[in-house]
Amino acid sequence: MLLSNTNPNHCMTLKAAILVILVAFASHAYALWPLPKQLSTGSTTLKLSDDFDITFDGDSTPQDLLDAIGRTKDFLRNDKLQRLVVGRGASDADAVSSAQSLSSLVLSMDSGFSGQMRSLSEEAIDSLELRVEGYSLTVPSDGSQAELKANSTLGLFRGLTTFSQLWYDLDGTAYTVEAPIAIVDEPPIGLMLDTARNYFPVADIKRTLDTMSWVKINTFHWHISDSQSFPLQVPGFPELAAAGPYSPSMVYTPEDVKDIRLGNNHNRLLLYYLYLYGIW
Repeated sequence: MLLSNTNPNHCMTLKAAILVILVAFASHAYALWPLPKQLSTGSTTLKLSDDFDITFDGDSTPQDLLDAIGRTKDFLRNDKLQRLVVGRGASDADAVSSAQSLSSLVLSMDSGFSGQMRSLSEEAIDSLELRVEGYSLTVPSDGSQAELKANSTLGLFRGLTTFSQLWYDLDGTAYTVEAPIAIVDEPPIGLMLDTARNYFPVADIKRTLDTMSWVKINTFHWHISDSQSFPLQVPGFPELAAAGPYSPSMVYTPEDVKDIRLGNNHNRLLLYYLYLYGIW
């Protein structure tokens, strides 16, 4: 009844206002998560060339950084993220067709870096106050090489993740409509998972770790046990896991913990928390 009595002109005005608001917000929507500390973008369309490559300008590249570069290239080739706009970016076709092509991203250490490069796995276990994960990323609009610079291997790794989030897909072509792009960032985010109160299967924990890497969550705090449950098998103390978990199947074995630790190949700090009962 309310709708039938509504002035049609008012409805059209309201719809127009909502459309204007949505368009305004869409123009500032980014696929970056989390947003970098400093972000500058333009309005030029740029696409990745068919032979796009990522290289490191330096010596003795750690193997796990090379692996991360390979994963990034695979992701850029296979990710099919489309723009969150009407038509999913179909209206960009002409601009993409005539756009300049970016052929390379070059990684390098900042000019102030001194010392020997360490592997990602080594840097990932540094204490929080010693870890350096900042980076700068520039993507020109004219097709000249993009540059990623950092003072650490971890910084390069975080920058690779950000670079991979800049591109949309249109009929198999990766492109952006926001070149040139300049980013300065240092990921500060961690995640705590409380399996004492909410049991997570090992496969789900590993999937969570994979997801964390794509959004630059760099510290995983695993709250394994507390007064609610003790789901961890401890060699020499079988009674804890026998009486402590919610059910016999909701238990983490030493092999499970090792599997999660070794599966942490996306380079974040793992912090374990065990609550030990004071009264027996």
